[in-house]
Amino acid sequence: MKAKRDPIARHFRSRRFLVLLVVGTGAALMSLLVGYGVYIWTFLALPRHDERPPILIYGASLLLEPGLQLQEAHFKERLDGLGYHQVSSPVQVPGDYTLGEQFVDLYLHDLPEAHFKGFPLRLSMENNRVTKLLSLVDHEEVLPLPLEPPLVSGVRGSSRQFREWVPLSSIPQHVKAAVVAIEDHRFYEHHGVDPQGVARALWTNVKSGRIVQGGSTITQQLAKNLFYTHRRTWIRKLKEAVAALVLEVKYSKDEILEAYLNEIYLGQAASVGIFGLGEAAERYLGKSLQEVTLAEGALLAGLIKSPNTYSPWNNLDAARTRRDVVLQRLREEGLISKEDWDLAVEAPVRIAPAQESINDAPYFVDFLLTQAEATAGGVVPPGAKILSTLDPVLQRIADDTLKDGLVVLQSAHPTLTKKDQPLQGALLALDPRTGGILAMVGGRDYRHSQFNRVVQARRQPGSLFKALVYLAAFEARRSLNGEAITPATLVLDEPVSFQTAGAASWSPQNYDRQFRGEVTMRTALEKSLNVPAVRVAQMVGVPRLIDISRKLGIEGPIEENLSIALGTSEVSLLEITAAFGALAQEGMYVTPTSIRGVVAPTGETLWFGLPQRRHVVSAESAFLVSSLLKGAVERGTAAGVMAMGVKAPVAGKTGTTDNYRDAWFVGYTPDLVIGVWVGFDDGSPLGLTGAQAALPIWADFARQVIPSDSPTFSVPSGIVTREVDPQTGRLATSRCPEAFTEMFMAGTEPTDYCPLHGMGLWERIKQNLGL
Repeated sequence: MKAKRDPIARHFRSRRFLVLLVVGTGAALMSLLVGYGVYIWTFLALPRHDERPPILIYGASLLLEPGLQLQEAHFKERLDGLGYHQVSSPVQVPGDYTLGEQFVDLYLHDLPEAHFKGFPLRLSMENNRVTKLLSLVDHEEVLPLPLEPPLVSGVRGSSRQFREWVPLSSIPQHVKAAVVAIEDHRFYEHHGVDPQGVARALWTNVKSGRIVQGGSTITQQLAKNLFYTHRRTWIRKLKEAVAALVLEVKYSKDEILEAYLNEIYLGQAASVGIFGLGEAAERYLGKSLQEVTLAEGALLAGLIKSPNTYSPWNNLDAARTRRDVVLQRLREEGLISKEDWDLAVEAPVRIAPAQESINDAPYFVDFLLTQAEATAGGVVPPGAKILSTLDPVLQRIADDTLKDGLVVLQSAHPTLTKKDQPLQGALLALDPRTGGILAMVGGRDYRHSQFNRVVQARRQPGSLFKALVYLAAFEARRSLNGEAITPATLVLDEPVSFQTAGAASWSPQNYDRQFRGEVTMRTALEKSLNVPAVRVAQMVGVPRLIDISRKLGIEGPIEENLSIALGTSEVSLLEITAAFGALAQEGMYVTPTSIRGVVAPTGETLWFGLPQRRHVVSAESAFLVSSLLKGAVERGTAAGVMAMGVKAPVAGKTGTTDNYRDAWFVGYTPDLVIGVWVGFDDGSPLGLTGAQAALPIWADFARQVIPSDSPTFSVPSGIVTREVDPQTGRLATSRCPEAFTEMFMAGTEPTDYCPLHGMGLWERIKQNLGL
């Protein structure tokens, strides 16, 4: 009998062991969960409205002063962007403005941080230009003063957000009801984890054979968003559930719901993350959360499940369908009447246009944050204010111009449209006086590519570099042997070969494969001839070219051979545009910058930047190159600028690389320098020159932003003019068929007359008299 009972005993002992194992494991797991709950109790806390303030980035202010041309300054657009509103009656409160035929009345906003009290101001005008500023309080004339700086972007953590905390009491009841109904209709009944919701989701997923529904409560979603990653693991789900239970014990339901409605992720506007219903209402609907209708509240609530899928910017039909699902849930829960449901379902979806290009300047903000940390000596603290150099109006125009220009190019040249490689471009606008970056567009769409082609891309500049070659030649005139180098110096444009380091022979060719014999340096640069540029580089010497490049901010590797005269060494658009800025400023190089200062949340100035200037070449040399490049715009390779509507006096240079891979144009006035690049990221050939691809985009932007009264280039005291014969570069005589007024550094001007056409009687008299 004992032998027969042994198997039964062993069976019961095994079952008891399994039960003890299961119970022990469960108890251990429960102990771990309880211990974890006790542990996280000490630090788990909901965010408050005054925590984690964003770093606010402000743009440059517009100075109100006599002489300001309001239309060209896009004055109305600037006022609207600052939150001013046009009224028909006299201005009465801060933010009012009226537009008259001969005046603008403007009630300035208060600026408490600057201890500035707003007051009504009149801008008297004549021919749309401000003549004086007059206080409407005491009718006294006032000194020039700036408008408040525009808010460009906000940065919190790793994502950019404008996030204004909205108290639960300020959120409309129908909006709260929509969110609770669609996301967690038992929110006010469970204690952080809803067993019914978990069971329902489990059953739905089993029937579907895949995960189609989640059982997370609003509290669990909040815990996940605040404290955990979004990786789907059982460990994370357990931690999330424990955290939800802890939150429910520590806080009231209303406190949890308020935090959820302000922290939930609701989509993306370029580089800017949209967090919270308040921000979503402003972004998607163009109104405050308090103004949101029932249908609009359902639209916002519907975004929570999948913000990018149901974004009305991406898919209006999907957003409308999801909105109606939310409205149906409200109807089923008895939270709205049939009449309200009927009206809401029939309501059209009206959304505000995505304005990331106007307000966010994502490429610029990326660059600014990097520069701010480097210049301010560390991480910028939360709540700080960064005062930037950006002009939001110029940024908006630059963004639109580049995108539209690339579309036009693709329409005119269908081969530029490629499925796997979009045509790209970049545009940069600098103030050469301060180095301030006024506009920066690093690509056609930041959402698809965050690679900043203004700063990060290094490409061959092609003929752009010739401007630096001729600058070096004019600078070297005192130390070169022989005759002084001037714009009238003759250079031979004939076939030539040079020996390279590898003993191979290099024979540069002109763009049109033609040779013109002797040409002046002016003609050579205006027509962008390659062979004369290489000959000038040979006269100057490669070491001098490299030295001048370094002084002008070119930091990348530079080849130590004559090919650099044709732009074979790679540069960034930022570098080459800033180098041309030195030409605009009489030889003064100013380091480009995006930041003017950093202010702590307390109002204390953490860092204040002054322009980093250094005089790198003489004013006379810079002026001569500007004179030659002005000629390139008037009658050379960039002659199309005037026909494209640019009326101000500008200087500029096209750039085209071998095999037409890169197209450039950099043009400038004394107050503004603009650079444009067009190409493919992989270096595929464009098949277009700089004049064909980059120049039209540059001209479209310049036409909108360069004032009609932009000053011309001032003539340094060391410059003299002479009438010269363009064929010989000598003083013109009455017998010369052509004569050209040329610029020279004093002491380098020609003193002998044209030997080709002979002297007339008057020239002989002057020569005999030593005149």
